[in-house]
Amino acid sequence: MAQHQPASDGSTPSAPAKRGRAKIINPLEAVYYGHYDLAEFIAKYGLTPLVAREIFGRVGPARSDLDKYMNEPRQHLAR
Repeated sequence: MAQHQPASDGSTPSAPAKRGRAKIINPLEAVYYGHYDLAEFIAKYGLTPLVAREIFGRVGPARSDLDKYMNEPRQHLAR
């Protein structure tokens, strides 16, 4: 169907959606709050990118899960 031809079934196109005001987003809140960004995770724990990626793949990006995982080995070594 050509771009400017009406639909063949006789239906009329719906009215365009009314646009509201765009929401201003704080760049610090752009990344999901409960998850680590890979760069942030690397910086916090001083990891190499390869090791951090491996842990991300195994544990996932959730802050609570990663913090728990990263603190467990340290607790075992301190005993």
